[in-house]
Amino acid sequence: MARKINSAGMALVRNFEGLKLEAYLCPAGVWTIGYGHTKGVKKGDKITEAEADKLLEQDLGQCGEQVEKHVRVPLHDNQFAALASFVFNAGVGSLISSTLLRRLNSGDYDCVPSELAKWVKALNPKTGKKVALPGLVKRRAAEGQLWLETDNNDEFLNSDAMPQIVMADDARTVYSVVARDGLRVRGGAGTEFDIIRVLPKDSRVYVLREKDAWAAIDTEGDGAIDGWVAMDFLKVLQP
Repeated sequence: MARKINSAGMALVRNFEGLKLEAYLCPAGVWTIGYGHTKGVKKGDKITEAEADKLLEQDLGQCGEQVEKHVRVPLHDNQFAALASFVFNAGVGSLISSTLLRRLNSGDYDCVPSELAKWVKALNPKTGKKVALPGLVKRRAAEGQLWLETDNNDEFLNSDAMPQIVMADDARTVYSVVARDGLRVRGGAGTEFDIIRVLPKDSRVYVLREKDAWAAIDTEGDGAIDGWVAMDFLKVLQP
């Protein structure tokens, strides 16, 4: 039997998606209805509140299945719900390609809130550029908080008091572009793929995956693959 999203997770998604009984365009230009449902939605569609609830249950159920499929470590109910909400909003492809999943599957539970916080950008359909959205910042924070909520009685972990020593959490290696005339970013691992863009010398990137002499890079720090480059033109800045 598929694992269900708990009431806290359902409430989080309802709160951030909001209920719309008529189809509308989300900020990223996608037709949406109900509580963030997008599959098969078109302009002019209308549904009832009961139908919206049913669609949400189905959508979150599918997201939960993806979490169970790709996360290899045990999760308590709030952790499971937080990741299901993330997949519902960002898509399973984002989870699969993320540093979050790699670190979590290695046993690094504490990385999740800070890794979630990197996923706050959407593609502006007017400019074609990725921009941070306040709503995504708030949602990732809420998912991170839900992730941390347990029955643990540790006073340090559960305190709302602000610590005056705060540390960043980024275990990834930073690389710098050393190609004098810039580095070509391609759509895949090889010269047969089209050039997407050119990164100027000294640009900083993260390497998410390696294949032969090619690297899948993240230029934004959000865990998503932004293209492939030749490893020979990168040098390590931060071990």
